[in-house]
Order: sequence, then structure tokens, then C-alpha cells
Amino acid sequence: MSFRLRIFLLVLVVAGTAIGATAWLTLSLTSREVTRLSAARDRHQAEIAGAIRRFGVTNGRWNGVDAVVAELSERTGLHIRVETEGATLADSDVLRDQVVGPVQRLSTPVDPYPVLDAGTPRPASTVAVAAPIPARPVLPADLFATTPGGSGLRTPEQRAYFQLVQYRAALVAVRCAAGEHAVALPTLGSETAPYLTPEQRAAAPECVRAGQRKVLHDTDWLDQWWEQFAQCRDDPPSDFEQCLGPAFTEAVSTTGAIPVRIYFGAGRDQGLAGLGRPALFGAAGLLVAAALGTAWIARRISRPVRAITGASLQLAAGRLDVRVPASGKDELAFLTASFNAMAEAMQRSEERQRRLVADVAHELRTPLSNLRGYLEGLADGVVEPTPELFASLHEETLLQRRILDDLQVLALAENGDLAYAIAPLDLAELAGSAVTAHRAVATNAGLRLLVDAPEPVEVQADPDRLRQVLGNLLSNAIRYTDAGGQVEVRVSRDELTAILTVRDTGVGMSAEEVARVFDRFWRADPARHRATGGSGLGLTISRRIAEDHGGTITASSAPGLGSTFTVRLPARMR
Repeated sequence: MSFRLRIFLLVLVVAGTAIGATAWLTLSLTSREVTRLSAARDRHQAEIAGAIRRFGVTNGRWNGVDAVVAELSERTGLHIRVETEGATLADSDVLRDQVVGPVQRLSTPVDPYPVLDAGTPRPASTVAVAAPIPARPVLPADLFATTPGGSGLRTPEQRAYFQLVQYRAALVAVRCAAGEHAVALPTLGSETAPYLTPEQRAAAPECVRAGQRKVLHDTDWLDQWWEQFAQCRDDPPSDFEQCLGPAFTEAVSTTGAIPVRIYFGAGRDQGLAGLGRPALFGAAGLLVAAALGTAWIARRISRPVRAITGASLQLAAGRLDVRVPASGKDELAFLTASFNAMAEAMQRSEERQRRLVADVAHELRTPLSNLRGYLEGLADGVVEPTPELFASLHEETLLQRRILDDLQVLALAENGDLAYAIAPLDLAELAGSAVTAHRAVATNAGLRLLVDAPEPVEVQADPDRLRQVLGNLLSNAIRYTDAGGQVEVRVSRDELTAILTVRDTGVGMSAEEVARVFDRFWRADPARHRATGGSGLGLTISRRIAEDHGGTITASSAPGLGSTFTVRLPARMR
């Protein structure tokens, strides 16, 4: 079983246990809280609805209901929310500056209107049928001196009409006293007629008179609702009550507060108390499982991590032969194997670097020793200066300069700093021009130089760098092919790849030599190299250029049968 699978299964067990425990706790808490909330709502619903209705009736508006809601919530322990259509008037959680909790979807409606006191309807025998609407009754000069039952208005519609006028005038008087005269009349003195107490009337007589004048002078409003009430008198007694009550409610709604709905939710005191011993055992078991699993994971991870950390410190200190023992087939074993592979690669890179320094020193030591010997001989008069000698010395200096130039190009290429001027390029045309440039050298060497490029093959590449690659391949082919042999350059393509091939009939190479042909300073025939002047870096540079163009360069050969070098590049789409 892989380490990843072990961790996954452990996390799955812990997560499943946690989810199960959480679900059980949630269901238990929810069930207990729903039961508690339903019981608390049943106990306090009437009290809360009555208090809020009384506030609406006596104020005629909802300004200041926050204090009532806060006091009721504090006393009952319930979350109380009062809403109108599309707006929240008060929320006890908001008033406490705490996170707003959920409420039940079932609401309690509250109509903040006074109760109609219209007396007993007339007997059926006295009800006139289709009688004309009588004139609007004359109201007492002092609306608050009496109740509807003692006003002298005998019919139910007259008494309902008088009660409506009293309620509106009382609300106007209270608002006048609170706003204009700053008299302490915050609410109506009573939610039944005449609504204002004698003390209130004595405290703000001007506002009381102003309220009565305003209502009594609003004749349009008075006529509208008297006509509405008077129409109910034609109904039978059973329907009369159903007509006059809604008419009174509708009339009061034009001057009083708007209806609201009360929603109830759980209060602040929610805890885990009462869940019992099983919950404690479940939580303890979950903690134990999590602790054991975490300890196992930490131990399983920390041991190889410590080993890799120690090995990396030794690697940084220069011990490139350090390795970490690897066992198993899980991800940590793969990590250890990756570290060992990295250390191996660093050791090989260091060895290659050392070989490179040794190769460069070797390549420069022999010609420099020759130059030094000849110069000392010339200085001592041992060697006679001749044009041939100076030509040989000049050739040696050119060879050293070529080696240094190739090293610089290789360094730039391996660091990714070699500049390229990418442009559309026809490989067939490039092959033709390269063959033309090398034809004279091939002819002098007694070789046939052929080109097979029957159709254009376009790529996106740097023309100068690809010309350098092809020049290196042609130079090597001519150098290692004896007189009478043949060198052929072929250009072709498949669906996605452009192919450039240089094939010769030269001496060829063994499989071991083919494997090293792209190494720095490696030559299949060092003695022959001395005669022809190669630097041993051309193929290394050519491979890097091909890779920078998104392509590859490969070699195949057999001793005595010649060699074939193949360059593959991404072709331009037709």
C-alpha cells in the first residue's frame, strides 16, 4: 500500500468520524433547540404579540419598537424579529450586537388597531332595506369628553365612526405634543376609547384642540368613512358584524401603524450541556484517533526527511558521493530515489566539469608548447626563420583562436544566452547553398558531394545558426571520408517534422563511439584531427542549436560503412 493511500485512508477515517460526530451533535442540538423553542414560543407568544400590538395601537407607528423587542427578548430568552412587507423593523440579535441567528418560518401576524366598540347591532326587523345613506352624524365638540357608548350616538355605525375619529384625533394630539411642544405624551394613555387620559389632556390642551380641529376639518376623510360605515346598516345582523369590523380596520389603517409579523428563534443560551456521556466519549475517541494518526504520519515522514536533510547538508559541503538508503515503494521512497538521482547527476556534472577543464588544458597545452619551443629556438638562433615556419606558427594560433571561439559559443548556448534571429527558412535552399560552399573542398579531397532536395521544406529557424550546424556536419563528413567516397545531403519532411540528413561513406564509428560523438573535445581519430584542424566542439554546439530550435540531432554509424547525422526540426504548417 502506497504512503499516499495510507494517508488518504487515515484522513478518510478521521474525516468520517468527525462528520458523523458533527452530524449527531447537530441533530441532537437542533432537535433539543426546536423542542425548547416551541415550548418557549407557546408560553410567550401571546404575551409578546400583545405587547407589540399594544405598542402599535398606542403609538400609531413603529418608531421606538426596538426597546420593546429588546426587553421582551431579554425577559423570555427568545430571538425576536419584527418585520413588515420586505423590511425588518427590529431584531433582538442585532440590538445585542451579535451574529443574527435563524428564526422559524412560521410567523405571528399583528394588526396594531384598536378593538371596535360598536355595541349591539339592531334586530333584523328594524333594519331598513335599501334605505338612503343618512347624513353624517354631528360629533361632540370635545371628542375626548366621553366614550362612544356615552356619546349619544345610538347606532353601531355611528359609534364606530365616532371611535375612528377619536383614535385619529388622539394620535394627532400625541404627535403634536411630542414634536412641536416637547410635552411628555409619548403614547396614548389607553388602547380603548377615548384613548387620552384626563392627565394627558390637561398636560397638552393646545395639541388636544389641534388634533380635534385637524380631524373635524378633514371633511373628505370624514365623508368617505361615514359612507363606508353607513352602507353596512343594510346588511342582515350576521353580515353586519362582518361588514362593520373590516370597514373599521380599513379606516384605522389609514391613520395608524401598518401590520407586522413576528418571527421567533432560539436565544443566546445555546450550549452543549445536556448532550450526555456519549457525546464526551465520541469526542474523546475522535481526538485519540486524530492524535494517533498524526503521530504515525509524523514519524513516517520525519525519519526519511531527516535523512534527506542530513544528506543534503553533506552534499552542500562538497561530499558528492553521499547517498540516502531507500526502501519501500511509496512516495517517500520515490523522494529518496529522486534525491539520490540528483546527487548522482551533480557528481557526474562535477566530473564532466573537471574533464572539461582537463580537456581544455590538454587542447591548449600541445600547441602552446610547440609555439613556445619554436619561439625559444628562434630566440636562441637554433631554428632558422623561414616563411614556412611562420605559416605553421600562424596556423597554430588560428587553431587556438578557433577553440576559444567554439568554447565561447558553447558556453552561451548552454546558458541559454545564444542569440537567435528566427525567420522562415527553406531547408532545401539552405542545403543547396551549403553544398555549393563545400564543393571545392570535397573536390580537392576526391569526394562526390550530392544534394537531394526535391521540394521546399520550410521551418522557423535562425538561418546563420542552421548554416553553422550543416557546415559542421559537412566538414566532419568530408574530413572522415577517404578519396573516392561520397557525401550526400538530403532534405525531406513528414506531417510535422522537417528532416535534414548528412550521409557519408567514410570510416564510420563503433557503437561506443556513436554514444560519445556529441561530447566535448571527443574525436574518433585524434591523429587525423591534428591533420585537419578540428576543435572537437562542433557537434556539441550543433546539438545545442538544434535543441534550442525545438528539434533533435542524432547519429548512426557502423565501422567501414560511413556515418549518418539526422537533424529533425518542427516544420511550418502548409
